[in-house]
Order: sequence, then structure tokens, then C-alpha cells
Amino acid sequence: MKRVLILSGTQLSANPRVVKEADVLAEAGYRVEVVGGLFDSNLAEREHAIHESKRWDYKRLVDAGSDFGRDRLRWLWLRARRRISREAYARFGIESSRQLGYLAPEMLAYAMERDADLTIVHNAAAVWVGSQLIRRGKRVAVDMEDWHSEDLSPEEKKHFPMHAQRSFEAETLLGSVFSTTTSRCMSDALAEAYRCEAPAVVYNSFPWSDRDTIDGLHRDRVNTKIPSIYWFSQVIGPRRGLESLMDALHRVDVPCEMHLRGSVSQSYKQELLSRAPESWRERIYFHAQVAHEELLSRAAEHDIGLAPDIPHSRSRALTITNKLLLYLLAGVPVVASDTDGQQEAAALADGGVFLYSRTDAAECASVLNRLLSDPGLRARARGHALQAAKGVFSWERSADVLRSGVEKGLLAEVGQGLILRAYGG
Repeated sequence: MKRVLILSGTQLSANPRVVKEADVLAEAGYRVEVVGGLFDSNLAEREHAIHESKRWDYKRLVDAGSDFGRDRLRWLWLRARRRISREAYARFGIESSRQLGYLAPEMLAYAMERDADLTIVHNAAAVWVGSQLIRRGKRVAVDMEDWHSEDLSPEEKKHFPMHAQRSFEAETLLGSVFSTTTSRCMSDALAEAYRCEAPAVVYNSFPWSDRDTIDGLHRDRVNTKIPSIYWFSQVIGPRRGLESLMDALHRVDVPCEMHLRGSVSQSYKQELLSRAPESWRERIYFHAQVAHEELLSRAAEHDIGLAPDIPHSRSRALTITNKLLLYLLAGVPVVASDTDGQQEAAALADGGVFLYSRTDAAECASVLNRLLSDPGLRARARGHALQAAKGVFSWERSADVLRSGVEKGLLAEVGQGLILRAYGG
């Protein structure tokens, strides 16, 4: 049985793409192991629930939720070491793999020890590991779920070795036996930037069969006689387009509810409400996060899903978020800002996604008014959304891409030729 090692380097609950990938490959008959860590002790129970019934193994290289004092001290030391390394880069330009994530050297050591038939790398630190494994003649695949060197805010750039990361990305993409990413426009941009083969597209989508879990309940909505608008994320905070959305509400003249889900500070909640019209404030509802398995049900009870992204980076502009694709699976028409990734999704959904200029609150309001005032249009858009979710965006289709890639990757030759390609030789 061929062994596949997946290097995530983060928490499972923060990386559903890794979980779905591991599920697909385990079901295909590979012996799969995922490597990550637990950095938030409050998520220990959720993390355990994710992998306890899986057909693949999970290795935590750090466990902040452990009752053992030694593990806790190790986590504190890893945090301190990364903080020191990032400060060393900001002050003196000293580069270190520690700046890329908490577990880069630990993942490399573990991967060398396990010596799997194929190692799939996912985040910035793991991409560095991938480059080191390729130099050692190992068979590596890479999932560019983010373009890490192009996913930084101005503040983050001060502490992150962006140019070094670009070289690791080039080396890993050129030396990998196969690669994947989250959208066609991201794939094309990576191929142009690194002169590599265009990565296969694996959308951040969900199985069509997940619709069987929709509970049909109204747990968010208060007045079901008026339409409802929905947005969700792990955190309700700045740089997510919510400020411009509140500005748009000054021009929305159809009575409806607005529901926002995620962790939010009291100060930011008040900031958002203060930007909204006073007449709207009693119809804007904030909800706590729910378990992953309930997300689809809560989206499905609303009439419009919002994806108002104002990307702070090129990576965010090119990706198609799982938020947008969850709305489609829920059968909820999407109102989205016109990022490159969301333009791609709108073209493929063909009537299920409605775009507006990301900087134009008036245009956002116009799109919302059009949908809110026309139940027939919403019904047709719902049909288009479901058709797209079942067809082009279904995880079942993405799973085929993964299986095919791993199968071909395991047959590919590795060695000095790939290393020379990675260095442009």
C-alpha cells in the first residue's frame, strides 16, 4: 500500500481542504497520514471530533491542549522562537524557516523519518519543507491553496521573508510531481509567475451529498415574511468588505434582515452598526460560530449570501473562497464583489452569482435591491446556484482531479532532473 504524507502544519479545524484531501486519498486505498498541530487549547475537542472516525492517521507535532506540562512548555517555546525570528527579520533582515510558520523544521524532520512514497505540502512552512525534500530527491506534490508570498498585508511583510518564500514556491512548483490550486485564474497566474506547469484546479467546494444534512430549520431568522441576507466567517472584522456593505444599506430600500455570523468584538460590532442606517440597526443580527456540520443548514435558511471581499493581497483576489461555494451548495444566490476569483465563479455559476464593483457601495445596493424586490429572480438564481454546485463545483469532481494527480505523481520519476528544473538548469 502506497504511503501519502500530507503536511498541513496547522489545525485541522482551520484547514478543511486538507481533511477532504485526506478523506479522498484514504478512500482510494492509500495509507494516509496528516501532520499538523493544535495551537488553540479551546479547539481541542473539535479537533478530536474531526479525525477520530477517519480512515487516516493524524500526527500533532505540537499540542497546546495537552494536560502534560512538557507539551505546554514546548508550545510556548515554539511561539517565542517564532516571535524572535520574525523580529530578527524585521530589524536585521535575518531569514529563517521559523518566520514561515511554527513547525517548518519539525515537519521536515518528520517527513524525512517517515519517508513516504509521496509528500503533499500545503501552507507556507510546508512549501519550504517541500523545497528541501525535492533537493533530497523525494517525491513531492504541492497544493497552493494560497499564494503565500502574495498573501501579505503591509504590516505582515515587515516580518515575513517574502522574496525567500517566492524562491521556495518556484522550487516546489517546478520540482513537484503534480500541483493544485483553488481557481483557474490563480493557476494561470502561478504558471506565468514561475514558468511552471499550470496547477490543476481543485475548488474549495463541498460534496453534493452534504445537502442531505440540511435540517430545514430557521434558527437565525426572526421574521420569515421578509427576505434575509447572510454573511459568515470565523471572525467578523476589518478588511472583509463589511464596512462598504453597511454603507450600501443606506441605498437599500427593500425591507429585509441582515445576519452576520462569526466571532466579533463589541467595539467592532458597534463600529459596523454605527455605519448602518438607524432604521436598519434593529434588523442586523450577529450570531456566534456554529459547528462545521451546521454551516450549510444555517446558510440554506437565508435568501442571499454575501461575498463582499475587498482583497488586501493578490492571493485573495485570485482565489474562490469556500464561503461563496457553500452558498451555492445551499441554493442561495450570491452577491459578490468583482475580484478575479469571484468573476470566474460568476461565469461558471451562470446566473447564480451577481457581481458589483468592490469599491462602489451604490452598485452593491443596486444589485441587492434588484434581488430583494424580485422573488422570481431569486428563485431562478437559486436553481442556477444548485446546478453549479452539483456540476462544475462539486467536490466529487475535485476528488477525481486529486486521485488522478496522486496516481500519476506516484508513477513520475524524481531526481536530479527535477532539481535542475527547480533552479532553472
